[in-house]
Amino acid sequence: MIRVLPDTNIIISSAFWIGNPYETIKRGILGEYQLIISAKILVEVVDKLRNKFHFPEENIQELIDILMTYCHVIDVTSKFDVVRDKKDNKIID
Repeated sequence: MIRVLPDTNIIISSAFWIGNPYETIKRGILGEYQLIISAKILVEVVDKLRNKFHFPEENIQELIDILMTYCHVIDVTSKFDVVRDKKDNKIID
């Protein structure tokens, strides 16, 4: 089965707008492929929703519940330093 790791931008965009990010998450939820996510990405999603978008806590929790239900949470065992924007190394990890 194909595995898809959506980054923070895809997850947040899917929560706000109908478009390609929304379709990516929706298709994963429907089982067309397996969505995977790491704890670091979940933390970043919560941080951005809370501090940048001032998303209500109950909506943040609802989104996290959906992600935890439909995504396979992976343990990061590798550390890479290959991306120009250092905070994006977590996607490669």
